Amino acid sequence: MIKGFSLLEVLVVLALTLVLVSMVVSNVMESNRCSQKIINNQQRLESIFHTVDTIKSDLTSCGMRLQEAADTFGFTTFEHTDQSLRVLYGVGEEVLLENGFLGENAISINRNDYFSKRKEILIYDREHECYEFNLINKYEGDRLLLSYDLQNDYSMNSTAVVLKEVQYKIYEQQNTLKRKVNRGYFQPMIEEVTDFNITYYPESVSVLYRIEINNKEQVRGYIFLVNMVEK
Repeated sequence: MIKGFSLLEVLVVLALTLVLVSMVVSNVMESNRCSQKIINNQQRLESIFHTVDTIKSDLTSCGMRLQEAADTFGFTTFEHTDQSLRVLYGVGEEVLLENGFLGENAISINRNDYFSKRKEILIYDREHECYEFNLINKYEGDRLLLSYDLQNDYSMNSTAVVLKEVQYKIYEQQNTLKRKVNRGYFQPMIEEVTDFNITYYPESVSVLYRIEINNKEQVRGYIFLVNMVEK
């Protein structure tokens, strides 16, 4: 006659099984936590590298294609506070093929892919010492239609430059550094930012930036504003 397990033996086996299952589940959960922590750290590092590269690119471009106009008219291509910055530079340019006149809403230039709808432009004439900012509407043949009437007369061979304006700002309540391009909206660049600081050194025309993550990790570096005209 085969003897079965006693109740005590069954309870002991169940208890051991529960202990083993608990250990396995605990190890799996800890492994998942470690894996997620590694993934989060990797993503944060990628965000930091991307943010730093973008800041470097924008600051290095600051004033590009605008040296002549900035030198003549003295407008600013770089502005900053301790926790924000704004840079302005040109991404494409053309000369006027015909004279442009006060009150008109078009200029004649060669077609250029940079000159697309809703882009900000600068038009300037060094010889007659006049300039203005405007907004592209569309192309019509070789005529570039503008959103606003010209405020000055411009001679042939005056210059039109497509502008790119970039702003950085820290949103302290969200611990997020955000970036805005032209008339767009501020978009998140990196989260968990506890400090973002900009220091400008006019004697060397350079910028020291510092990004602090979670009150402990810091990334900093110098960038020379090589294209900016220092008045």
